[in-house]
Amino acid sequence: MRKVTFGTDGFRGIIADNFTFDNVRRIAGALAVYLKKKNAYSSKKGVVVGFDRRFLSRNFAESIAHELSRQGIFVLFCSSAVPTPAVSSYIRAKRLPCGVIVTASHNPPYFNGVKIKDAFGASATKIMTAEIEKLVPRIKLLKKTGRIKPGKIKNVEIIKPYVASVRKYVNLPLLKQAAFHIVVDAMHGTGASIMEKVLSDTGCRVETLRGQRDVLFGGVNPEPIIENLDCLRKRLKEMECDLAVALDGDADRIGAMCPNGSFISSHKAICLLLLHFIENRKWTGKVLKSINTTTLVDKITEHYGLALEEVPVGFKNIAAKMLNEDILLGGEESGGIGFKNYMPERDGVLSGLLLLEMMASRKKGIVNIVRDMERRFGRFFYLRKDLNVRAPRAIAPHRRILNKKVLEVKTYDGTKFILEDESWLLIRASGTEPIVRIYAESRSLEMTRKLIQFGCALL
Repeated sequence: MRKVTFGTDGFRGIIADNFTFDNVRRIAGALAVYLKKKNAYSSKKGVVVGFDRRFLSRNFAESIAHELSRQGIFVLFCSSAVPTPAVSSYIRAKRLPCGVIVTASHNPPYFNGVKIKDAFGASATKIMTAEIEKLVPRIKLLKKTGRIKPGKIKNVEIIKPYVASVRKYVNLPLLKQAAFHIVVDAMHGTGASIMEKVLSDTGCRVETLRGQRDVLFGGVNPEPIIENLDCLRKRLKEMECDLAVALDGDADRIGAMCPNGSFISSHKAICLLLLHFIENRKWTGKVLKSINTTTLVDKITEHYGLALEEVPVGFKNIAAKMLNEDILLGGEESGGIGFKNYMPERDGVLSGLLLLEMMASRKKGIVNIVRDMERRFGRFFYLRKDLNVRAPRAIAPHRRILNKKVLEVKTYDGTKFILEDESWLLIRASGTEPIVRIYAESRSLEMTRKLIQFGCALL
């Protein structure tokens, strides 16, 4: 049996390598033991099990449901592929002890994964996943032909209640007045048709690209970064719209484009929505960002006198603080954003809708809103490079990088060098794929490229 290890958000692996039916069943068995041990399970409520559109995802989810039910756990099984935020929303609405979704999010097509969500709808804590990891090797699998007691698995439809919760959060009357035209690139993931449902009676027009299931995701990873959005950019050249939104494979992350085809990175989206909450919704609270997120967040929070905290990569690090503190917004480089008074989980669909809400509130196009933000708080250029190499045990210390003095080095998640001109370089191993990521940001594209090259040379 290949070892099961939970990363920044669940267990992920290559299908038929370490991601196998036996390993998935062992995870389900371990989860059942954990719930009983913690007295966290209620037979009247059960555990929801969902799945995305990846290869064999439904089959893996059925194995999880089968194993949980054999262990005496009542299962609420999703009747169709669903976004991860829908599972989190359903857990909270029904006050379930936890939920499971089979998805590898933005990973390559040959990956799959298992995400466990706790009773708050957030990703399982490190303490919880560590206990499950220890239990996995001890789970003895019975023959698959074992019978399930009647009534132990019930099919449920969770999209409608999820859509209702999103509609309740956004300002629908405002969007009705605006009647926007939106293009959504679902990237063949579970976000297809969700935004249409939310905006069904607003007068807004939604056009969906790559809405059909494709287990190869059209030949690109379902991650909403510029390299994977040629389809969306091509469509924008053929038509006029107000905003284009791209969602990852399980619809919990966002990328976006202006009508002119210019890319709105996850960093810009975080900052735009932060400004919307501060200036339009008039909300306050502490702001959270992952270590690999733009310095522009610092500029905005400093301007408005809001507390800011930097955390390790992995939205569970943001979610944990959202449960116990007054958090206005928490964002991460990958496009996951969580919001005050919603749930401690990222939601790509809601993020896109809130960008529309911002445009409607200000009665401005997204291009002008972005320009205004950069005029007020500065413009930063960010790049990321993924390398199929193993990270060295330690990155050598540097007093200067590219003739810039190193002011600070952070090592709590990879190695991050902060330079005297506010530029930075971060090198860390991915928590979801067997790769090393190099991140950099500065006030010029040329400098950022040089920082990336410097980082590559270190490896």
